[in-house]
Amino acid sequence: MAEKRHIPINGGDGAEAVAAATGQASPRGAQSAPGSAGPATAGAARSAGGRGAHDPHDASTKVIDALTAERDALAAERDALAKERDMAADSLLRLRAEFENFRRRTSREVVDAGVRAQGELLGDLLPVLDNLDRALDAAEHHEEGKVLDGVRLTRNMFAGLLARVGVEEIGEVGTLFDPNLHEAVLVRASEQPEGSVAAVLQRGYRQGERVLRAARVVVSSGPESATSPGGTPVVA
Repeated sequence: MAEKRHIPINGGDGAEAVAAATGQASPRGAQSAPGSAGPATAGAARSAGGRGAHDPHDASTKVIDALTAERDALAAERDALAKERDMAADSLLRLRAEFENFRRRTSREVVDAGVRAQGELLGDLLPVLDNLDRALDAAEHHEEGKVLDGVRLTRNMFAGLLARVGVEEIGEVGTLFDPNLHEAVLVRASEQPEGSVAAVLQRGYRQGERVLRAARVVVSSGPESATSPGGTPVVA
């Protein structure tokens, strides 16, 4: 007859012994495993949740900081532009004042130069007037020789005055007719070549390239044998 085996029930080792005999897991181990793992898992979950959760206070602080920085940057840019505007306005006012002063000074200098040149010219003409007075005085006393000398001296003095300011005569016999310098009054036969000046009726004058007065001339039509006698008037 088989011997019965006694398995204690009470005590800490009874359940483990039963589990060992039946091949099942120990109830204490089964209960302690979830219990021991639970607190650790919950702590890890709380820790992970604390790190990843969105904090509204921190987000609003960042937005306020960004807006404040942008406001400060815009204010600095505004101040810089205002300073640049003020400097440009001051510079424009100075330039305007300088230009106005320059314009007034230039106008005054031009007027002064004109008055000075006019005074110099009139001063040079006074000796010519003196010679004319002497010639008239000599004519009244019937001193014909002195009259002729006085007129000749006056003419030479006036011609020298014109030469000093760059004025020269236009109109020489034998020169080719130039409509820019000459005014043709007659066309007649002469010893001069055809198309040249045969005679000068009134001298012309020019100053540099500017014609003060064109010379009134007679234009030659060639030798007298090749044309009819007399002259042909030129209609202007």
